[in-house]
Amino acid sequence: MQKHLFLTGPAGCGKSDAIRQALGPALLSAGGFVSEHERGIDGKLQRCLLLPAAAAGGAEGFEALPYLDLREDPPLHNNEVFRSEGVRLLEEAAWYPFSVLDAIGGFELLIPQFRAALTELLNAEQPLVGVLLAKKDSLALCHRLGLGERVEMNIAQLWKALQADPDTQIVELAGLHRRKALRSLEQWTEEYAG
Repeated sequence: MQKHLFLTGPAGCGKSDAIRQALGPALLSAGGFVSEHERGIDGKLQRCLLLPAAAAGGAEGFEALPYLDLREDPPLHNNEVFRSEGVRLLEEAAWYPFSVLDAIGGFELLIPQFRAALTELLNAEQPLVGVLLAKKDSLALCHRLGLGERVEMNIAQLWKALQADPDTQIVELAGLHRRKALRSLEQWTEEYAG
């Protein structure tokens, strides 16, 4: 089994939930980060917040940092969260037995410091599991944010690098591929986080 496993698929298909369910209490031992989603009473996504991965496992005392506010039009995005906290969490990930990256492949790739720390972690020997944003969804959000072609280039480069890496498996968690993706996630969890 490859050391790096990324789930992809359309927004709302359950990628983050699948990872959290598969890892369960092992999340307390994970490096990296997770995204929390705040929803309004109508169920619509309002804000995205960045937290250390261990917070998803139940560890307390972490401040959730908002990086995307969809209550405004156009939405507001805070690059500083990824430039500071995101980079720190990627750099500290080496101290953990495995890491969770939930999610990568969006506007955070515009930040050179984040890209450098992500590249270093992806080139390390550490096992990783995460969410890779679907290109279509990621590009649609970046266009909505008014970001230029540079982010499209960075997203394409990340996908190309991950697809070419023999230590990385990308599986789609949607439709006919769902069962295969969940099996891969179960195998990865048993081998690297069990």
